[in-house]
Order: sequence, then C-alpha cells, then structure tokens
Amino acid sequence: MINYMGENEMNSSKLILASAVAGVIAGLAACGGSSSGLSASSRYVTGPITAFGSVYVNGTRYNTDSSTIYIEDSMGSESDLRVGMMVSVETSTNNSATAIHFDDDLEGFVTSTAIAVDNTGSMVVMGQNVTVTGNTVFESKVVGITSVSAIVAGNIVEVSGYSTGEGDITATRLEVKAEDLAAYLLTHPEGVELKGIVTSHNATDQNFMIGSQLIDYSGAVLDDMPQGNWNSLYVEVKSTQNLNGVQLVASKVELENNGTKGHGDDGDEIEVYGAISEITDASITVNGHTFLINVSTEIEHGIAADLVVDAIVEVEGYINGNGELVAREIEFDDHENDLSIELYDTVSAIEASDINVGQITLTGGQVILIDNGTIMHDSRDDNGMLPVYHFNLSDLSLGDFVEVRVVNNGNGTYTAIKLERDDQSM
Repeated sequence: MINYMGENEMNSSKLILASAVAGVIAGLAACGGSSSGLSASSRYVTGPITAFGSVYVNGTRYNTDSSTIYIEDSMGSESDLRVGMMVSVETSTNNSATAIHFDDDLEGFVTSTAIAVDNTGSMVVMGQNVTVTGNTVFESKVVGITSVSAIVAGNIVEVSGYSTGEGDITATRLEVKAEDLAAYLLTHPEGVELKGIVTSHNATDQNFMIGSQLIDYSGAVLDDMPQGNWNSLYVEVKSTQNLNGVQLVASKVELENNGTKGHGDDGDEIEVYGAISEITDASITVNGHTFLINVSTEIEHGIAADLVVDAIVEVEGYINGNGELVAREIEFDDHENDLSIELYDTVSAIEASDINVGQITLTGGQVILIDNGTIMHDSRDDNGMLPVYHFNLSDLSLGDFVEVRVVNNGNGTYTAIKLERDDQSM
C-alpha cells in the first residue's frame, strides 16, 4: 500500500478553480500519445463494468480466465459481478485480469428522494447525495420496486459509482436490497455500511461527519483507527440501527486502505475513470484519486477549459518514487457532452464482429453501433423471462425489445451509450 495525496474538501460551487489552475492547466498539452518513461510492474484500472464475456471496463475487454475476484475484501467469483459495479482491475500488458476488486460506496437506507418520471434525479442515502442518471444501471431485489421512481424513504439500497468520498456519488449502479432495515438485517446482520472521508471529528463527543451524515461512534468497535484527529481519513462505518435523530449510531468504524483510497507501488500504471471532484494549482482529483498534473500532462477530446468539477474523464498515469500519482493523460469521454436520445423498439437485425462489438437495426430502421464501451444490461422480468446478468451482444435475439440511449453520429447511424433489453409492456 502507498499513501496517495490527501483529498481536500470539495468546492461547493462546482465551478472550475480558474485562478488557481490557470498557470499549470494552460500549459497542458493537447492530444497525442505520451509515456512516463517507466516500465510498469502492474497496471490498475478503475471504472464501471459495462458488459461481460470476460469483463469490460473503460472500453477495454479484460480476460478473466485466471482472475481472482474480491467482493468487499472477501473471495468471490465472476458470477458475483454485475454491470455498473465500480471495480479495480489489476492487469498485465495483454489485458488479462490478475485480480478484480469490487467495493460498493454505500449500502444503507434512503432518507429522501427527488426522482423524475424518467427515473433520473437524486436521493439522499444516509447523508450522501446520490445522483441517478440515464446511464445508471438499476436492479431490485424487492417485489413491487421495479423502477428508481418507486424507491421510497426507508428502502435499503446499494450504490456504486463516481464518489468524491465527501458526500456526493454519481451512481453507475443502484440496487434495491431490502424494503426496510429490519428485512435487510435478516440477511445482513453486520448492518448497513457507509464509506467516505472523515470531517469534523470530535474526539470528546465521539462523533464525526461523512458528507452531511453525523456519526456517533461512542459504542463502536474501532478497527485500525489511530489516536488523535481522524479528519481526512478514509473509513468504513457499519451500523445496525436506524437514525437516532440526526445521528447514525456506528457499531464499527474501520480504517480503509491505510486511510487512503488506492493501491500500488513505484512504477505501477494507474487508470481511473470518473468525475472530477477537485482541481488545484497542481493536481486533479477523480473518483477519490488525486493525480499531480504538470506541463507534460496531455488532454484528449477536449481542452484545458473543459476541466471542470463534475466533468467525466479518464486519467492515465503512474506512481512516482514518492508514492504520488502523476497524470500522464486526461481524456474526456467522446460522448459525454453530446445530446443523447432514447429509442424504444424491437430488434430486426444483428451483425456482430466480436462478442460485444457490432451493430443492430431496429424495426424503425435505425442502425445502432455497439462497442466495448456500451453499457449492456438485461432487465426482463415478465412471463418467466429471467434476465441474463452477464449480458452482451451475443445474447441479443431478433424480436427482442430494447431501450437504447444513443448519440447521433450524423451519418445515418447512432452509437449506443447504453442498451437495455426489457419487457415490451412499458
């Protein structure tokens, strides 16, 4: 383990810190390949799973034949993985995954919701603001909760996504686990869990904050927690109780990853996909990982002025001899700023050049291109049609009903950002 640079508090205005970053960012190079000059012993890739047939992360297919799977630090199997889960893949140069780690960001009870009829919006889960987008993968284990808009206060949800660690998460996956805490504890006696960066630690009153959630640890078991001030440490909190007023009563508080978010050694390559949460005069923080930036850092599919809080980027870098992350390249999502539309129709033709690469034609005549970055999800549940959890293009059949979020390529074709096979009775 190493100590990454500490994460500072997120800029609440959500605006680019133009005055602070002007000198460095103005010198960032545009486009082109680059190299740290290092020969990496390992490569770590962090991002959401978009499809299966092996595992697709950040537009790359990783072979899982020899992978070890970890779910919340325990040994698991590939069958435990789901689309939308934010994972860390340890890989070799031939894109074979040595290990895949999944840890959710949050698993707890909803306190309020603001979800629109299109199932997008936000909700508060134990003091964390969770944003739900059209690309969020939704699943439910509770009968009757068949959409995000059906979630109510008291429901227990699991959230994985782009997290600042300080109270804001853009969900790549949202799963309803139980109707309420009592039902949840029947299968999860260890309780709900919250991960994030400690602020406002009060050792006298034995409480602290993660996001806007006040946590009382006076009766909690402390695991690897140090003496003194806990502010800026990354921790996991467990609780078996509902809120006591405004407080979450912790049963356990555990230091995570030596108090940081990440791993690796000198020379290892690091790739992180997520939302920018902070920019300073010499660094950029993406999904809880802080990278140093300098005049050698290159930008693709955008310009320096596009580096704003909440922008979705992929950062490629390496760990230097001081244990710091250094950004070699910052790449904007090709379609992040494009105007997407949704199409609903049945499939009339399928052409595939690989297990998850090709195109489909809808009954309405639209030609949809599928690639390694397309989010592929099966959510059928009617008439005994069980969903295929490890869904890809090869599982799609003529006549299937699909909901596709696409961008118009301007040449008579569309590129699918997300393809979801669903029941036709919508």
